[in-house]
Amino acid sequence: MICLQKPTPERLRHLLESWSDEPLSYTTPLRDGFIADEHHERLGSGEETWREACEALDAWRMFPAWAEVSRQAIKGQEAGQIVAMMVRICGLWWVNPCRILRRCDSEHTHGFVYGTLPEHAECGEEQFVIERRPDGSVWYVIRAFSHPRHWMAWLGFPLARWWQCRFVRDSQRRMQEALQP
Repeated sequence: MICLQKPTPERLRHLLESWSDEPLSYTTPLRDGFIADEHHERLGSGEETWREACEALDAWRMFPAWAEVSRQAIKGQEAGQIVAMMVRICGLWWVNPCRILRRCDSEHTHGFVYGTLPEHAECGEEQFVIERRPDGSVWYVIRAFSHPRHWMAWLGFPLARWWQCRFVRDSQRRMQEALQP
């Protein structure tokens, strides 16, 4: 969804509620045309790093400062929850809604997957997960498959990919910063 002005908190609350029954913007099984991405960032090692990284993910601290996340629940991610990432690009506010599809929690993983709703500029899923590997190292992993959905994202595909890559780089940096003393 594109806006000329930044939506107010009240408007965002209304939008989040209005999207609660929206279907995903894609169907499964996936067809050709999706771009798959996977990015890994080592955060450190040990139990304290694991715990702090999981807490940072639950508090949505992985989102870059230039990307605001609007959600009804302040902390955590539960299946069915609607969230929207808001970013200003070329003077326009892009409000990109998603639904949390599932948690990815086990002894060695902590995270979630969300899928895009019809008003999102892209189409696909993104997973944010903290992984604890057998050697004790702790990693922040982003996995995604997507393609442009909005005509402006198709038209500006190279710019859209640049923003996706910038998001990953800045998200990795934010997770590193979240773990600094």
